[in-house]
Amino acid sequence: MSLKALKTDKGVIRLLEFVILTLLAVMCIPVALASVQTGVIAFTITVLVALILSMLAKLFIAKTFRRKIFWFVLDSVLLILLTIFSGVRNRSGETSTYNYIVYMLVLSEFYISSERLRDNVIMFAVNLGAYTITYVVIAVFNGFIDAVFRTSSQYFLELIVFCLHFIMFNFSMTVYRKNRTIEENVKELEESRNELLHAYEKLEEVTLIEERNRIAKEIHDTAGHSLTTVIMQTEAARLAVDSNPEEAKRCISAANIQAKNCLDELRLSVHLLSGRRENVTFKEYLEGILGETQDGTGITVRSKIDDVALSGEAERFVANTLREGISNGIRHGGSTAFFFELKDKGNFIEMLLSDNGRGADMKKFKEGFGLSGMRAKAEKLGGMVRFSSEEGEGFEIEMSLPGSLKEPQAEGKTGGESEEKETGDENKSDDRG
Repeated sequence: MSLKALKTDKGVIRLLEFVILTLLAVMCIPVALASVQTGVIAFTITVLVALILSMLAKLFIAKTFRRKIFWFVLDSVLLILLTIFSGVRNRSGETSTYNYIVYMLVLSEFYISSERLRDNVIMFAVNLGAYTITYVVIAVFNGFIDAVFRTSSQYFLELIVFCLHFIMFNFSMTVYRKNRTIEENVKELEESRNELLHAYEKLEEVTLIEERNRIAKEIHDTAGHSLTTVIMQTEAARLAVDSNPEEAKRCISAANIQAKNCLDELRLSVHLLSGRRENVTFKEYLEGILGETQDGTGITVRSKIDDVALSGEAERFVANTLREGISNGIRHGGSTAFFFELKDKGNFIEMLLSDNGRGADMKKFKEGFGLSGMRAKAEKLGGMVRFSSEEGEGFEIEMSLPGSLKEPQAEGKTGGESEEKETGDENKSDDRG
């Protein structure tokens, strides 16, 4: 038997079975010699050989416990016959054989084959009862009924040996099986842990790839849309520069805003990819967008922004909505003034962007790609957006997002604090649309 096989539960059990078989073969010698005194050596040897053959059958033929049951029953019958034929006692009443050791070896083989204590108790009780009855019958047959004390003391000594063997052997096997079960469970837990770690690493890798793909798509969509708009505006300015200088100026201003917005989006996406975030609060970031807008166009912007921190996705969405709204107001509405407000209402965050542009008839108004995408993104985040306008009264974007998108702030003002700020040319109109 290899060392590798001994590391398994079946290997250990099989080794014990071979040890028991060897001990049984050795014990056949003194048992057979003791039977010479009684003159039944032929019968004794026959029974001993049958016991050895039974154990060999259990080792090499009947390898499962269910198949071994027949052989265990046969072992019990053979043990009774052995006790009868070998003569438990000679005429003097003294012990002359080692039958109880043979009993213990055969029972040991049963104990290691059965995994249930109930089966072991039944087997022990049946064999002990048969042994007791046989002991009494032979004692009476040999005329030892008069030596009650000597007979009973010998019987009780062997009874104590049987009971100690049962308790110690079954206790040892129970401890061994429990330890093997614990080792197997620990091994399974370790394998499960390794599988979970491997799956977690795979998940991290997939999540990272998905995030990079998402940011790459954002860069593609934002840059592609913005640059297309810049090209269209500059082309319109080129065509109108001679015939309508004012229109050409507006087109160039709109292209300038769109180009800056595109640059801001690219910068933000690069920061996300590198795992860095600009060292500014969200309020400062929004104020920077408004400042760059008025610097590039000369329009007037009033703002009232609460110092609130949102999740990265929500902050990008609010910033993109602000850029998109200003760009649309200048390009399509001819707006010269804007009002932006971001309020922290506790359970939700409100955003408002209005302008003083031409406005639109909402009965005939159709949402374009940018506004429909804005609505879909707001709903995805658990919020809502509303567009309102009247002809000649400007355009207004109202948005509400759930408060669950907020994140705790490490520094700065607490949510809800705000200040109203006005930038741009004070001589220009700052009315809300």
